[in-house]
Amino acid sequence: SKWQDLADLHRIKIIHSGIPALASFKFDSQYFMEYKTLITQEMIKRGYLASTSCYSSICHTPEIIDSYIEELDHVFALISKCENGIININDLLEGPICHEGFQRLN
Repeated sequence: SKWQDLADLHRIKIIHSGIPALASFKFDSQYFMEYKTLITQEMIKRGYLASTSCYSSICHTPEIIDSYIEELDHVFALISKCENGIININDLLEGPICHEGFQRLN
């Protein structure tokens, strides 16, 4: 629900999937893979190994989740600017776009 709260706040469309213990979301955009890549790139800078999925556990305290959401809010703000044509997503990416699904890398 916190992902959806951020999406609503930034007027971004996301699609939820999975079960509570293995939840994920996808951006309803032609740039969904670029945005997924941006989340990982920017969240690593903020100390989180994150993407568009979460394998929740009892170790995820409310404080950890709130901190994660606070940092993710900044990334959703960037994505909103991309969706509104203010920023070009390709100008933000510092590496290649991630792969979808399981693909061989060689």
